[in-house]
Amino acid sequence: MAVSYEVYRILEEELGKEKADKVVKVLEESLKVIEEKVKEQKPLLKAEIKDELKKELVTKEEFYGEMRSLRLELEKIIDKVEADLTNRINKVESDLGRRIDRVELLLKVLIGLVVVGLTLLNPAFVELLKTVFALK
Repeated sequence: MAVSYEVYRILEEELGKEKADKVVKVLEESLKVIEEKVKEQKPLLKAEIKDELKKELVTKEEFYGEMRSLRLELEKIIDKVEADLTNRINKVESDLGRRIDRVELLLKVLIGLVVVGLTLLNPAFVELLKTVFALK
Protein backbone atom coordinates (compact mmCIF):
# COMPACT_ATOMS: atom_id res chain seq x y z
CA MET A 1 0.00 0.00 0.00
CA ALA A 2 1.45 3.34 -1.03
CA VAL A 3 1.31 6.63 0.83
CA SER A 4 -0.82 9.20 -0.96
CA TYR A 5 0.77 12.11 -2.76
CA GLU A 6 -0.75 14.63 -0.36
CA VAL A 7 0.79 12.88 2.66
CA TYR A 8 4.15 12.72 0.90
CA ARG A 9 3.96 16.43 -0.01
CA ILE A 10 3.20 17.40 3.60
CA LEU A 11 6.07 15.25 4.89
CA GLU A 12 8.40 16.75 2.28
CA GLU A 13 7.46 20.31 3.31
CA GLU A 14 7.95 19.55 7.00
CA LEU A 15 10.95 17.23 6.92
CA GLY A 16 12.64 17.81 3.60
CA LYS A 17 12.90 15.50 0.61
CA GLU A 18 15.47 13.05 1.98
CA LYS A 19 13.79 12.53 5.38
CA ALA A 20 10.32 12.42 3.76
CA ASP A 21 11.53 9.64 1.43
CA LYS A 22 12.80 7.67 4.42
CA VAL A 23 9.59 8.18 6.42
CA VAL A 24 7.45 7.19 3.44
CA LYS A 25 9.57 4.12 2.86
CA VAL A 26 9.21 3.09 6.53
CA LEU A 27 5.48 3.78 6.45
CA GLU A 28 5.01 1.74 3.28
CA GLU A 29 6.99 -1.17 4.71
CA SER A 30 4.99 -0.97 7.96
CA LEU A 31 1.72 -0.94 6.02
CA LYS A 32 2.87 -3.98 4.03
CA VAL A 33 3.72 -5.83 7.25
CA ILE A 34 0.35 -4.89 8.76
CA GLU A 35 -1.43 -5.98 5.59
CA GLU A 36 0.37 -9.34 5.65
CA LYS A 37 -0.50 -9.83 9.32
CA VAL A 38 -4.14 -9.06 8.55
CA LYS A 39 -4.10 -11.58 5.69
CA GLU A 40 -2.55 -14.18 8.02
CA GLN A 41 -5.06 -13.48 10.79
CA LYS A 42 -8.11 -13.42 8.52
CA PRO A 43 -8.61 -17.22 8.34
CA LEU A 44 -8.06 -17.54 12.09
CA LEU A 45 -10.54 -14.80 12.87
CA LYS A 46 -12.99 -16.27 10.40
CA ALA A 47 -12.68 -19.69 12.05
CA GLU A 48 -13.09 -18.20 15.55
CA ILE A 49 -16.18 -16.26 14.48
CA LYS A 50 -17.60 -19.37 12.82
CA ASP A 51 -17.03 -21.42 15.99
CA GLU A 52 -18.66 -18.75 18.14
CA LEU A 53 -21.63 -18.58 15.81
CA LYS A 54 -21.98 -22.36 15.86
CA LYS A 55 -22.12 -22.22 19.65
CA GLU A 56 -24.71 -19.45 19.65
CA LEU A 57 -26.89 -20.37 16.66
CA VAL A 58 -29.22 -23.33 16.36
CA THR A 59 -28.69 -25.89 13.64
CA LYS A 60 -31.52 -26.99 11.34
CA GLU A 61 -31.58 -30.38 13.02
CA GLU A 62 -31.91 -28.82 16.48
CA PHE A 63 -34.59 -26.43 15.24
CA TYR A 64 -36.66 -29.15 13.57
CA GLY A 65 -36.18 -31.45 16.54
CA GLU A 66 -37.45 -28.79 18.90
CA MET A 67 -40.35 -28.08 16.54
CA ARG A 68 -41.26 -31.79 16.54
CA SER A 69 -41.23 -31.95 20.33
CA LEU A 70 -43.32 -28.78 20.56
CA ARG A 71 -45.78 -30.21 18.03
CA LEU A 72 -46.09 -33.41 20.08
CA GLU A 73 -46.64 -31.40 23.24
CA LEU A 74 -49.26 -29.28 21.52
CA GLU A 75 -51.02 -32.38 20.17
CA LYS A 76 -51.16 -33.82 23.70
CA ILE A 77 -52.67 -30.60 25.02
CA ILE A 78 -55.19 -30.53 22.15
CA ASP A 79 -56.15 -34.17 22.83
CA LYS A 80 -56.60 -33.42 26.52
CA VAL A 81 -58.77 -30.36 25.80
CA GLU A 82 -60.76 -32.34 23.24
CA ALA A 83 -61.40 -35.14 25.74
CA ASP A 84 -62.40 -32.61 28.40
CA LEU A 85 -64.80 -30.88 26.02
CA THR A 86 -66.27 -34.22 24.93
CA ASN A 87 -66.88 -35.16 28.58
CA ARG A 88 -68.51 -31.81 29.26
CA ILE A 89 -70.72 -32.10 26.17
CA ASN A 90 -71.75 -35.63 27.16
CA LYS A 91 -72.61 -34.43 30.67
CA VAL A 92 -74.70 -31.56 29.31
CA GLU A 93 -76.44 -33.94 26.86
CA SER A 94 -77.23 -36.34 29.68
CA ASP A 95 -78.53 -33.54 31.89
CA LEU A 96 -80.65 -32.13 29.08
CA GLY A 97 -82.01 -35.61 28.32
CA ARG A 98 -83.11 -36.03 31.94
CA ARG A 99 -84.71 -32.58 31.95
CA ILE A 100 -86.54 -33.27 28.68
CA ASP A 101 -87.80 -36.58 30.07
CA ARG A 102 -89.08 -34.76 33.18
CA VAL A 103 -90.78 -32.08 31.08
CA GLU A 104 -92.42 -34.76 28.90
CA LEU A 105 -93.72 -36.53 32.01
CA LEU A 106 -95.07 -33.30 33.45
CA LEU A 107 -96.68 -32.47 30.12
CA LYS A 108 -98.38 -35.89 30.02
CA VAL A 109 -99.64 -35.43 33.60
CA LEU A 110 -100.92 -31.94 32.77
CA ILE A 111 -102.67 -33.21 29.65
CA GLY A 112 -104.22 -35.98 31.71
CA LEU A 113 -105.38 -33.50 34.36
CA VAL A 114 -106.83 -31.21 31.69
CA VAL A 115 -108.68 -34.13 30.10
CA VAL A 116 -109.98 -35.25 33.51
CA GLY A 117 -110.92 -31.69 34.43
CA LEU A 118 -112.72 -31.02 31.17
CA THR A 119 -114.45 -34.36 31.40
CA LEU A 120 -115.61 -33.77 34.97
CA LEU A 121 -116.84 -30.29 34.16
CA ASN A 122 -118.71 -31.36 31.02
CA PRO A 123 -122.47 -31.23 31.70
CA ALA A 124 -123.12 -34.26 29.48
CA PHE A 125 -120.62 -36.29 31.45
CA VAL A 126 -122.19 -35.20 34.73
CA GLU A 127 -125.58 -36.38 33.44
CA LEU A 128 -124.02 -39.68 32.37
CA LEU A 129 -122.58 -40.18 35.84
CA LYS A 130 -125.91 -39.43 37.43
CA THR A 131 -127.55 -41.95 35.16
CA VAL A 132 -124.94 -44.65 35.70
CA PHE A 133 -124.91 -44.31 39.45
CA ALA A 134 -128.60 -43.45 39.67
CA LEU A 135 -128.06 -40.27 41.54
CA LYS A 136 -130.55 -37.46 41.58
